[in-house]
Amino acid sequence: MSGVFGCFDRTGAKDVAKDMYYGVFSLQHRGQEAAGIAVNNDGTFLVHKQMGMVTDVFDEITLSALPGYCGIGHARGGSDKSTGSDGIQPVLIKSRVGNIGITCDSVVLNADIIRDELKNLGAIFQSGTDSELILSLFSRNRISTDDCEHAILNMMKEIKGVYSMIFMTDNKLIGVRDPFGLRPLVLGRAGERYFLSSESCALDAIGAEFVRDIEPGEIISISNDGISSLFYEDKADRVADGHVCIFEYVYVARPDSTIDGTEIFESRYSAGRALAKEQPCDCDLVIGAPDSGNAAALGYADSLGVPYGMGLLKNRYVGRTFIKSTQGQRELAVRMKFSVLKSAVKGKRICIVDDSLVRGTTTKHIIHFMRENGAKEVHLRLASPQVRYACCYGVNADKIEDLPAHTKTDKEICEMIGADSLGYISLESLRASLKNIHCKQCSACFDGDFIAGKPEGCEE
Repeated sequence: MSGVFGCFDRTGAKDVAKDMYYGVFSLQHRGQEAAGIAVNNDGTFLVHKQMGMVTDVFDEITLSALPGYCGIGHARGGSDKSTGSDGIQPVLIKSRVGNIGITCDSVVLNADIIRDELKNLGAIFQSGTDSELILSLFSRNRISTDDCEHAILNMMKEIKGVYSMIFMTDNKLIGVRDPFGLRPLVLGRAGERYFLSSESCALDAIGAEFVRDIEPGEIISISNDGISSLFYEDKADRVADGHVCIFEYVYVARPDSTIDGTEIFESRYSAGRALAKEQPCDCDLVIGAPDSGNAAALGYADSLGVPYGMGLLKNRYVGRTFIKSTQGQRELAVRMKFSVLKSAVKGKRICIVDDSLVRGTTTKHIIHFMRENGAKEVHLRLASPQVRYACCYGVNADKIEDLPAHTKTDKEICEMIGADSLGYISLESLRASLKNIHCKQCSACFDGDFIAGKPEGCEE
């Protein structure tokens, strides 16, 4: 997954670059391989993007060189499919109908088929990225439609997949959420300055007001003429029928975000309490695997009446190991990322609460570190069910052989990671922890129900 951010100032003030910077920086947890910002300076599109963290890519000089009243930004997550500079967004093109820019968090399942069709019609592609493909479809449809919004609507009818996109045209900022609503997208406002963001935490960072979630299948257009929406399906229950990715609540989103009516921290805390009832543990200390396991660990400890404390120290200068591109990168990152507080764990029965176990790379090393530093017992409890199915929607685990839960029993996994015991929350209890959510959830990685379909050749 990646982070997308957009801004439009209806007063015409050309200083959105700094808000863009803080917005993309606040979404850094969604992607740490590359970052970019593009702005509209009275019809001239300017962009700066490169590999690295947001703080490495931008400084005062680069931001001052990006004057504009409208902007789009991107924080790219790890992927084996779009490596190097070709995968860095935003992507800009000049078309017959004007300048177009895009930043997207997407997986187009029929991308290969559409790309071949467009090539047969004379289209030229410089990369294999979804963003370039989407821009090509958009520009082709824009020629035959009256406005950008209907060009996007026609494009949505051609592509299959999941996405959260922000377009920048010569006079508009346009946000798009896929018809299933798998990817989050929110609208914010600060005076006459409007924002689109993957998560609400980015709005908080710049002092903007959260207005609402973008609805599944919604095309929201922001311009000097106002705000308007066009919908992929015109039905009253499109929100309730939406299926936001449940892994947003388990791991991806920042704990201070609110997505589709549910506060991330509260949902993780509630999941921890439910986990304690389903999978109790006789232990002396409950430790959260930082950072996404902390809220669940606190709920788990509170429910059991067992002390919750620090036992794992995290190097804040190492990115999230789950979204690294290769297994080798993940293993090295784990060694650099965690250390154990010896005085807290020595001679004690430790229960580690983590958000999930996908590949087991991080967990195995953490348990080993605990034992090396004198822990008497190390138990593992997980605030999500077994990840049994390879996700083809962009949660960076798209190979079945990466998933121990697909081929191993819980007992075998417990032995593999070196824990004294292992317990998972049930999917029913995880869903129940999402209080006040106003849509359904996609849980394909847990139950194999791929609601948006699967690409050809995707492993069963």
